[in-house]
Amino acid sequence: MASSVHQEYLSTLLLYYEEEIMGEAYFLGLCAQFVECRQREKLELLARVERHSVSGVVPLLAKYNLRPRRESELSRLGAEHVLQYEDWSWMSLIKYMVKRYPMYLEDFAKLESLAPLEDRAPLSFLTKHEVAAIDFAERELAGISYSEQPLHAYLESGINIV
Repeated sequence: MASSVHQEYLSTLLLYYEEEIMGEAYFLGLCAQFVECRQREKLELLARVERHSVSGVVPLLAKYNLRPRRESELSRLGAEHVLQYEDWSWMSLIKYMVKRYPMYLEDFAKLESLAPLEDRAPLSFLTKHEVAAIDFAERELAGISYSEQPLHAYLESGINIV
């Protein structure tokens, strides 16, 4: 692997790990805005998905001796991001997720393409959390009962290392 590609991979890996930790705080922060019980439960579930998604990435951080920013700082940054959405309705948030989150799949695909073969299984696991979140949002938008099923399925899954 070329040195510049390797460095791009490592910096992106670290950034995406940090963004998922911020994402957890973001979803938990949204709980203060969306006080309906079912909405809060779904936001808390999304936060758990964010945390679960990095379970495969943590060993990669150790493997490459990558040092993320302190979790307290990442959580603060994620919680601050909530302020952008303080006037949104639940359906505005869901529509935003349906529109915006598929773009993240392209980012994750690029990260996977930069990775050495042995790192791709945990990165694929990371990518699948976004698929679950998109599936949830689409189901929620469509009014499907138990829209959170893809989130529960993801939380029950583990990393398949081939």
